[in-house]
Amino acid sequence: MQESKYQELQKQAEKSVRESMTLFADWPNKGVGFQDISNLFLSYDKFSDVLDYYENRFNDVDLVVGLEARGFILGTAFAQRMKLPLMIIRKKGKLPGPCFRESYKKEYGTDEFEVQEKALSNVMAKPGKKYHVLIMDDILATGGTMAASIELTKKVLLNNDIKDFKISTSLISSIKVLNGKEKIYEKYNDVSVDIIIEM
Repeated sequence: MQESKYQELQKQAEKSVRESMTLFADWPNKGVGFQDISNLFLSYDKFSDVLDYYENRFNDVDLVVGLEARGFILGTAFAQRMKLPLMIIRKKGKLPGPCFRESYKKEYGTDEFEVQEKALSNVMAKPGKKYHVLIMDDILATGGTMAASIELTKKVLLNNDIKDFKISTSLISSIKVLNGKEKIYEKYNDVSVDIIIEM
């Protein structure tokens, strides 16, 4: 049976990511293994493989959301390729003006994310189409970061009078043993989670 275009792109993206990953044990804290994907961004071809997959997988997106920090790289590259607007979610205290704030637990502590309340004030949803938002980040661990981002995205959409929407998420990889994907699905049955490699 011939592979579909989607399967072909998915396999190539997985291969390129796998070849680019480096594991750092006990970083940033003892007992934590950090999967570094920095080498992916050093290769035009490998990064393009990932973007080719995303372009096929998420071809009806209206807004890209990039999470600090590697989500900025992924989100910006994808938004530029697809000619889409990009909204950024940052750590507490990094954005000016009124912001929505959401705290979350990570595998090695707690943190807070923020998004500007009026980030989408100049964005218009197309009539009759569900507004499709794609949240992009590099690694899914416990799911805390992504859950906070989903909450913030919902708040800013509603605050800007965009009520008919759907949210998708994309990650380069996940730490399977931490069950982040399952936790997202338990909390949000209407949010999709796309992961290129589950480690």
